[in-house]
Amino acid sequence: MKYCVIGFGGRGKLYSDYFAKLGAAVTAVCDKDRKRLEYARQIHGLSPDMLFERSEDFFGRGKLADLCVVATQDSQHKEHAVAAMKAGCDLLLEKPIATTLEDCLEIQDAAKRLNRKVFVCHVLRYAPFFAAIKNELDSGKYGRVSTINLTENVAFWHQAHSYVRGNWRNKQTSSPMIIAKCCHDLDLICWFIGRKCRAVSSFGSLNFYRKENAPEGSAERCLDCKAKSSCEYDAERFYVFEGIDKGNAGWPASVLATNPTRENIYRALKESNYGKCVFRLDNDVVDHQVVNLEFEGGVTAHLTMTAFSKHSYREIHVHCEKGEIYGNMLKNVLVCNLFGKESKEINVNEFSVKNDAHGGGDINLIKDIVDFYRNSSGKGLTDIGSSMQSHVIGFAAEESRLKRGAVVYL
Repeated sequence: MKYCVIGFGGRGKLYSDYFAKLGAAVTAVCDKDRKRLEYARQIHGLSPDMLFERSEDFFGRGKLADLCVVATQDSQHKEHAVAAMKAGCDLLLEKPIATTLEDCLEIQDAAKRLNRKVFVCHVLRYAPFFAAIKNELDSGKYGRVSTINLTENVAFWHQAHSYVRGNWRNKQTSSPMIIAKCCHDLDLICWFIGRKCRAVSSFGSLNFYRKENAPEGSAERCLDCKAKSSCEYDAERFYVFEGIDKGNAGWPASVLATNPTRENIYRALKESNYGKCVFRLDNDVVDHQVVNLEFEGGVTAHLTMTAFSKHSYREIHVHCEKGEIYGNMLKNVLVCNLFGKESKEINVNEFSVKNDAHGGGDINLIKDIVDFYRNSSGKGLTDIGSSMQSHVIGFAAEESRLKRGAVVYL
């Protein structure tokens, strides 16, 4: 199997590493950052003529591989996805599919017209925690799903890094928070219920990460701030730690620099948004939101997204007519109760992957894709047709939020 990559940032690098571990061959990389291209050359042994700074040159070479990994910024997904398919490639498309429903549908239509396979990176379908829930539900023992409550605890530090300082801070340049972050969660709800969503309502806002909440004496940048010692959002504390001196700094420090040395991190803190005060940026995405859903047959679901947690994790409670399943990804233990019958616990730690933000979902997705090309097998859980409903719901939820919770019928 051969693949190429456009967008060699955090996700592009991660997927490339997993493909390489499975013996797939990268043929070309495109990224506007020359340091990232040099990193790709060193790690994957690519020749200079297979490293591209301009997408026009990259796609102008025609079909470079079986699969193109599209891991550029959200606002570029439609352009790059359609161009890759026209060049002859299937896609591994980072979520969200695109930043508007119209662009999502255009990508789906192009895939049908050009007969291309599109794998969407809804990796949580492959995470052992959620795969175990799906397996239990599919057994039929629990009866029909009645309602689902799912909470995404983003974590205060993750919110600050990605959605206040980072690339997803402003919906005009990325997408609404409910799409950028929570299309994973909406996708899981759709996957478990297995019915069409009929109505959506939502409330949420940006209350905390605003200028009026800046501490007294604070500055534009954390390095210059007199209040930094008592501020939990001090960027120096976030990104400068012991691992940097040992050369093993991972995410999120690795986002600040391709080579995250102490010198490069401090340069980023002085020059980039990652060193700015979280109360003095141009962020406009919500820091908390709730979404209510009604599916065919009266099945309901509720999603809560909040920035205000210490840890980044999801917790879920699936209420069925004959039983219930609940748990959270911090403990990675599921409690499964059949009413009037047996109860059991499933310890998902036995199957999860350490140091994987999605509990093993990332590597399992890549394994499935490799199986698809090598053996014509694979589960194919995240094709664009399966993934589209989550985006339809997400854009409807944002419409409802802006209309103060008005019900949007799908």
